[in-house]
Amino acid sequence: MPENKEKTNNLTRRVESRISETKFQELLTILSRSQNQTMSSLIRDILCKQKLVVTTYDKSLDVFLEELSLIHQEINAIGVNANQIVRVFHKTGNLSKKLALAKKVATSLNEVLKKQDHLKMTISPLLEKWLQK
Repeated sequence: MPENKEKTNNLTRRVESRISETKFQELLTILSRSQNQTMSSLIRDILCKQKLVVTTYDKSLDVFLEELSLIHQEINAIGVNANQIVRVFHKTGNLSKKLALAKKVATSLNEVLKKQDHLKMTISPLLEKWLQK
């Protein structure tokens, strides 16, 4: 807080100006997305050529993140099922039952591989977007 008081103590001159409604709306938009608390501090930062930090939010990522969450839940459920099968596999002494359980685990692992491929296809457009040069 002392730094803030020091900054405001140096601000002794008042400057006023008029701008158009469109510019004012632009400033309001920037203000809503920036870390500045007041319009004065935003304009002061612009005039002093301070670095402005503007936060943007891409709503298209909501659908993507929801799909990733569903894939995560599905893979997790498959993993839980595979663990249960392996637990029964280790407890049983019957060879034919072990063979059937091993086939179930193989099926579960194939499902995981399919989900992994689906995940790669889902992520690849986003990676292309992020890794643009």
